[in-house]
Amino acid sequence: MLLEVIYRELRDMWMVESQYEFSQFWLGQSRSYMSCAKARQRPPSLLVLMRLSQRLTSISAKYAAVATTEIERANCKRLAALHNAVELEMRC
Repeated sequence: MLLEVIYRELRDMWMVESQYEFSQFWLGQSRSYMSCAKARQRPPSLLVLMRLSQRLTSISAKYAAVATTEIERANCKRLAALHNAVELEMRC
């Protein structure tokens, strides 16, 4: 599931600590959204994808503005790739 991939990537970049935080901050949903979606194997709604896309765009721009190290620049590229994956999912 795309949301699991994005959650793991953000966790690897230290941008999210828990599924609760991911559900609320990144997806704009209740704290149990991610665990319920995984348990029921439901794809995210278009609204959830739109919110995630918007959040990735916003955070990526802010992060890029202050990125000074190679790791930070690499994380900017990772955020852009995640955004592209969400945009592609919305087109399907």
